[in-house]
Amino acid sequence: MKKYIEDFTNDFMFIQYKGNEHIIARQFFRETFNELIPKYFEPKKSYPQIKAPNLINDPILKNIVVIGAGYGGLTAALRLERLFKKHPFFQVHLIDKHPFHTIKTQLHEAAVRKTEVSIPLYKILKNRNIQFHLGEVNDIDTENRTVQIDERLLNYQFLVIAIGSKVNYYNIPGMAEHSFALQTLYDAEKIYEHISSVCALSASEKDENKIKENLRFVIGGGGLSGVEFAGELADHVLKCITDYNVNKSNVEIILIEAANRLVPFMNEEFSEKIKQRLTDKGVKILLNSKIIKRTEDEIFLENGTAIKTRNFIWTGGIRVSDLLKREGLKTGPAGRLIVNQYLQAEDNKYVYAIGDSANAINPVTGKPVPAAAQFALQQGRLVAENIYAEIFGKPKKVYYPKVLGEVVSLGKHLAIGWLALPILKKVTFVGFLGRLLKTAIREKHIILLRKESRNWITY
Repeated sequence: MKKYIEDFTNDFMFIQYKGNEHIIARQFFRETFNELIPKYFEPKKSYPQIKAPNLINDPILKNIVVIGAGYGGLTAALRLERLFKKHPFFQVHLIDKHPFHTIKTQLHEAAVRKTEVSIPLYKILKNRNIQFHLGEVNDIDTENRTVQIDERLLNYQFLVIAIGSKVNYYNIPGMAEHSFALQTLYDAEKIYEHISSVCALSASEKDENKIKENLRFVIGGGGLSGVEFAGELADHVLKCITDYNVNKSNVEIILIEAANRLVPFMNEEFSEKIKQRLTDKGVKILLNSKIIKRTEDEIFLENGTAIKTRNFIWTGGIRVSDLLKREGLKTGPAGRLIVNQYLQAEDNKYVYAIGDSANAINPVTGKPVPAAAQFALQQGRLVAENIYAEIFGKPKKVYYPKVLGEVVSLGKHLAIGWLALPILKKVTFVGFLGRLLKTAIREKHIILLRKESRNWITY
């Protein structure tokens, strides 16, 4: 009976709508049959429908929905809006749980120096025909092509998943309850307030042992975020010493990494340089050290070592929301969506993924592409163009990541990295020049968003 009804619906839609892809009509028929023959269809909960302004009654409205206002999501939404400007029956929607874009590459600065690392979305979306929805996505129904935002439903013709990532605690006991994460703007603000309080309290403490314990900062994870935070914190300690008259010898910064070197995605030469520079700044580095347990005031390592501290910042890993796996989409390591060479979901041509959400493979190396702003921007543009090509029957583009360079910030005036140039191919920067390069790359990302938005974005 169910198959008969589906075949009947398909035949009717081909006659009435010249095809069976009309999502609004199909949803109407399914709801109708749910009421008539509930035995053969599981009734779905009813939610208020979201439709684009001025096109509510248009029977051929098609929505392209982007989830996430990070670098990749914003770039995809802005490029889609430009591509479909002359096609009014397509409406671009952008969903995010915050009304601002966070410059994640600078979160370590906000956590230590309280620098501005967010841009209001209205500045980016100004004068763009993009419908923004403030809220959190609770459900993705790939069968009926709908997205649930809080208590509302939004239909989609194509879906772009760019939801970013969240902290991965790897089920280490006590880690989630007794550590500071560094993944969101709220996390950075929380860490900043904590560091300021610790410095102030230590100024009036008389017990030398308590002062040392109060000023022992431990960072779990020697990847990019952990290393950059350690370098920034080492510089900030000087301000703490000056402002609160704290003895420098009482301050200790420890960076713990389970692997045998820091920032494993970079080559060994750079890893060694990063280690040396951090050591010169007074950071104690523990390699080949795996954290197995965290309590309110202690960290336990696999080798039996226990470190006493209440100031523990965890930067040891990320994972994508469980939403993708829960909805039956095929996921890989860290919950990332498995995508093909066009960045389409492997088992669903109407779903694309970019940035942290995508398990994109570099076709040259055969390895997953790292989660980085430069790749998210590239993927956002490609996905928009591939959706346009899919709709209008044009050939889609294969994803080839372009590595523009790699830079690691090690404090306010120091960075290490390299930049790809057309003639010289690869130029290495260390020290203050590296810092200038880091600033230039950050500004380039903002400039690319300005180019897509055609608005003068400031933060």
